[in-house]
Amino acid sequence: MRKWFLPVIALFTGILIAQSPVLAAGTSACEKKDTACQAFAKLAEAEQYDRIIETADPKKTYSAESRKIIGQAYLMIAGRETNTPEQEEQFCLKALEYGATSAYMGLYFIHAGTNAEKALGYLKQYVATKPMDSVPYVILGEAELEKNNYAAANTYLVEARRVARGKSGNLDWLLFQASYLNGDYATSAQMLDSSFSQGKTIGDLKSLIASDPRFSDVGKRAEFKKFMSIINNTTVARAQIRP
Repeated sequence: MRKWFLPVIALFTGILIAQSPVLAAGTSACEKKDTACQAFAKLAEAEQYDRIIETADPKKTYSAESRKIIGQAYLMIAGRETNTPEQEEQFCLKALEYGATSAYMGLYFIHAGTNAEKALGYLKQYVATKPMDSVPYVILGEAELEKNNYAAANTYLVEARRVARGKSGNLDWLLFQASYLNGDYATSAQMLDSSFSQGKTIGDLKSLIASDPRFSDVGKRAEFKKFMSIINNTTVARAQIRP
């Protein structure tokens, strides 16, 4: 099994627990008359995910709470080291059948190294479910930025910032770039300022201007006047090293 899959599944587990009232509250999230849910929740608390899969009858109609537990059990099993890539994929697909949409992230990472477009397709299906998870939006935003699809990149990154659970200097740094390339210089300047307040440095800005000609005009924009002296000095230094 690929080593990078384990931390990804660990991330999913945190997301699932945060999103699922059943896992967070155990059997108390199940209705008293829902004996199937009560049984699944007890097995989940004991981390007996194989038993959940064995017990679940695909021909039976379960409550939404029961389906969540079954789907999450498939995701947990997908993270085992003994799995082949094919098994990982099948477990994630089964998780989707039970509504565990976080499995799209697993499918993305399974295919990211071999088929980027297929992997990104899974992320697009994931964001269509409106997850309260900034990661898929950031990945899609970066992918569109690399393809020079600035409007699409900006849309994904704005949504990432909306659903993010906390501020992120790296996300605001990406939004500074996407907004700038999309022609929204006022927002771009705000995001640059925000990224500086969260750890990004003038050195990062100098490096970007020196390495990427798309940002060579930053120093000429009125929206960036508070950074003007530093940016203009960088532009001059860059001109001096040209042959």
